[in-house]
Amino acid sequence: MANIPARHTNVGASAQGGPKLFRVGGSGFTAFKWAGQLIGFAQTVSHQSPQPVAAPVAIQPMDQQHPMQIITPAAVGPGTLQVQMYEMYNSKVWDKIMQITDTANLGGVATNKQAFYNDLSEVFIRLSNLGQGIVCHKVVYPPNRVQPVGGKNAFYADNYFNCKITDIRDDESIDIGSMEIIKNMTIQYTHTTRYTGSAGA
Repeated sequence: MANIPARHTNVGASAQGGPKLFRVGGSGFTAFKWAGQLIGFAQTVSHQSPQPVAAPVAIQPMDQQHPMQIITPAAVGPGTLQVQMYEMYNSKVWDKIMQITDTANLGGVATNKQAFYNDLSEVFIRLSNLGQGIVCHKVVYPPNRVQPVGGKNAFYADNYFNCKITDIRDDESIDIGSMEIIKNMTIQYTHTTRYTGSAGA
């Protein structure tokens, strides 16, 4: 990773008297990866975190003025990533992600020839044949990305496990003023962990 000058100045101090750093979202400070490779040409990525499998319940007998206890589920459902991607000429929006998938998982791909996926059903079949989902990463870089001399760039990442593509909207409507073409892809995952580390220059 090359040295990148600071693009954001944080003003303020924490309760401990040190500088208070706030996260910067865009401008290269957040990256999304599929199977370790950057999801290229993504315009936006929206994340819906896993939701509880049931609503909380207040335990309140008829003779009690206030609830005695609030009970909550000990499980959550899947999380969802919504990716809006620029469509390339002579390429479907899923081609790059599936190329990354086939490179990482060689089974089912002819020697020296990239597999060709015509529609969403073929993407479903290929991913189901892996036997396991893909790991996706959201990498977040600190607001001050100037690398110290002899040091490394710090970052943290959310790791999304058992990712599967669950929908791709290949719809489009073209008129004389249409310029870029944006397509939507939905990815779901089972659970997540957090990692803090550093990367060399």
